[in-house]
Parts: sequence; structure tokens; C-alpha cells
Amino acid sequence: MLFRSTPPTWSFLLILLGVLPFAIVATIMQKRVTVPNWPFCRACARQRLRRLLGGIGVALLGFIAVIGFSAAMPPSSSLTAVVVILSFAVLLAGVVFASTSGWATLAAAKLASDGTSLRLRKAHPNFSMATD
Repeated sequence: MLFRSTPPTWSFLLILLGVLPFAIVATIMQKRVTVPNWPFCRACARQRLRRLLGGIGVALLGFIAVIGFSAAMPPSSSLTAVVVILSFAVLLAGVVFASTSGWATLAAAKLASDGTSLRLRKAHPNFSMATD
């Protein structure tokens, strides 16, 4: 499993110059740590599956709605654009929700900005026993 640090705060100012300069600097400045044997319980695996399937389901629903509404509604209707944009927002929400199903997100650990330690937000009491 790969953990990444957040980019430096000052790098977000580069978004004013464009997304590409920000992405390049954020990637270069980011620290990475690979943890090969992170212990996950069955509840974490179920939560991952629920998030992934839920996000895919919502995204699929949004996709079908975008296609269906854009084909079914008359182009001259004033609501056509609003309905299609809302359907696209549902699609995007599904993709964002599915993106929270990653193992690193479920671990709820953040890599320190110097790349030397992981900070656990919600460590289970049995976690330290599983890592010994």
C-alpha cells in the first residue's frame, strides 16, 4: 500500500498559474512510503466494497441519466441543460465516492510532510497487536 504526503501549502498558489504547474510541483514535492503488509480486518474489506460498488452504482446512474435525459428531453426545453448538468453532477459524485474506496484512504493514515512517519487518525486497539 502506498501512502503519500500532502503537497506543501504554498504549492496551492500555483493553481493560479494552471493545474499543470501545480500538479508537477506537487508530485515532485510529495513524499511516498510503501507499506507491504498493512493489516486489514473483514469490516474494512466490507466497507471498501460498499464504497466501491456504491460509487460505481451512483456514477452509472448518473451516466444513464445524462444519456437518457439528453436524448429524451426536447432540445428547445429550458430545463434540458439543467437536468443534464444535474445528471452529470450525479455521475461526478459517484466517481468521487468510489475514489474513497482505496486501501490507503480506509487506513486513515497520513504521511508526515517530511516523509518519516505515518499518523493514524482512528487506530483500532488491535492494530498494534497485528503489526508486532
